[in-house]
Amino acid sequence: MSELAGVFAPIVTPFRTDGVTIDFAWIPYHLQYLQSQGLDGVVPMGTTGEGPSLSVNERKAILDTVIARRGNLKVIPGVGTPSLTETEDLIRHAFASGADSVLVLPPYYWRNVGDKGLLTYFRTLCDRALQPGQKIMLYHIPQISGVPITLDLLDGLLETHADCILGLKDSSGHVNSFLTFMRRYPTLRVFVGSDRLVGIAYELGVAGTITAAANLVPKAIQEIRIAAQTGRDYTRRQEELAQLRDLLQEFAPLQASIKVLLARITRMPLTFVRPPLTNLPPEQRFHLLRRAELLPILESVW
Repeated sequence: MSELAGVFAPIVTPFRTDGVTIDFAWIPYHLQYLQSQGLDGVVPMGTTGEGPSLSVNERKAILDTVIARRGNLKVIPGVGTPSLTETEDLIRHAFASGADSVLVLPPYYWRNVGDKGLLTYFRTLCDRALQPGQKIMLYHIPQISGVPITLDLLDGLLETHADCILGLKDSSGHVNSFLTFMRRYPTLRVFVGSDRLVGIAYELGVAGTITAAANLVPKAIQEIRIAAQTGRDYTRRQEELAQLRDLLQEFAPLQASIKVLLARITRMPLTFVRPPLTNLPPEQRFHLLRRAELLPILESVW
């Protein structure tokens, strides 16, 4: 687990047209594409993977499918739920299945419990769900979860359960945020969750990135990573990546727009999102594809 680093994709979950049935047969083809493009690892059932919309049994089945066809990819499944016992169950299953770590959201329904309640929650998870040597990653995405991973919370966890905490994913979108985590906790592996910050994140020394556009262009993100880590200019490629991310968000939800572009890039069947997210109507899909044809970052995969 200490070697977890590099470019990770928070992979989408493929639903059929009913928005309920998961297309498990689609997943291996996506993984094969990502491996061919030089990806280091995947994060199934995260935000991009619509994790909170999935049941415990669905999450287990998706993870089992990913583990079976992972190849050389590292796997860090999203396991966070508002329920301590369900999260514990998912953590146990993940490690038993061969996951490299797990990404744990705070219990996002409860937004006013404070650090004391969150500290008890995470300490209890560590005590009940982990075996010696197993470590979790915390998920800081306060604009979505409504519950931040604070410095006081991390201080408390590292004081009593340092052996259980591998690192965290910072999806706040702010340089100062991940830089503060890195400087205050040099032993933790910090991953950044913003496509717009890939270059600066690697230049400043993060362990890795977990960004939505890695579903589509992991090779290009690797190019930015290598350039940033070796002191070469990455600004043009980073600007191209930001253009792609802007397009995905313009045709929101980005889970749906990613699936439209994946179908075009990989020639796999179009897959859909689960309610309450909504799919792009045909006219929007057409315009998304027309606009995407003009993006330089997609030229090599188009």
